[in-house]
This record gives sequence, C-alpha cells and structure tokens, in this order.
Amino acid sequence: MKKMVIIILFMITLTSSSHPEEAVGSVTRIMDGTTFEVSDLGCVRLADVVSDNANTLFGVKAREFTRDNLMGTQVFLDIDNKTGQDKSGCWLCVVYKANANGTANQKKNFNKMFVDAGYGFIRDDPATEFDPAKW
Repeated sequence: MKKMVIIILFMITLTSSSHPEEAVGSVTRIMDGTTFEVSDLGCVRLADVVSDNANTLFGVKAREFTRDNLMGTQVFLDIDNKTGQDKSGCWLCVVYKANANGTANQKKNFNKMFVDAGYGFIRDDPATEFDPAKW
C-alpha cells in the first residue's frame, strides 16, 4: 500500500510540473509591460503579475522594460492549463527566455524578472495553475 501511495504522489508531481515548452515563438509586438504578441500564438499576458496602466509614466517604463528584454526574441511559454485565456483573449503564461542555443532557460523566467526589476508585483490568482512562490 505504501508503494502505491508513493507512485501516485510521483505521478501527481509529474503532471503538475511546469511545461515551459507548451508554445514557442518570437515576440512581435509589445502592448504594455505584461502583455505582448507572440508569433503563431497571438496575445500573451504574464500570469500572476500586475503592473500600472500603460498610459501612466510607470506603465510606459514597464512597457519599455518588456520591449528591451523581449521584442524580437524567442520565448518559451508555459500556458495556464486551468484558465487558458483571460477575458481579453490573451493566453495566461509563465514566459521563459531562450538560451543562446535556442532551448528554454528555466532560470530566465520573465514573469519573475519583471517583478524583481520593480515594474510589477505578484498577484497570485488561485484560478491559475501557477504558484509564484516557486518562481
């Protein structure tokens, strides 16, 4: 019985882990600090991250940070499997930057980078699969 419990826990861990390669594409347009377009996917929003409105001075700086770090670069996306898209039709994702060799770099979690740079803050949405405390 004990072995069965361990096996079940292991399988749950495997299915709940992040998958930073659910989608891959290049960032083609920046809307604001937390929202941008990715080729072959469309609108992407940073999951569990909020920032100032794009029309404020701080919002402009947040958009510039995202532009400087993501525009034209390849990103790997872990798409939220619980909610998928928000009410605006943007995919809720944890975004990873690519390594020089084109593979996902799990140490370059852009959601975390954005917050750590001071352009937004974490708002853990219980409706998503993500846990920002594990970033």
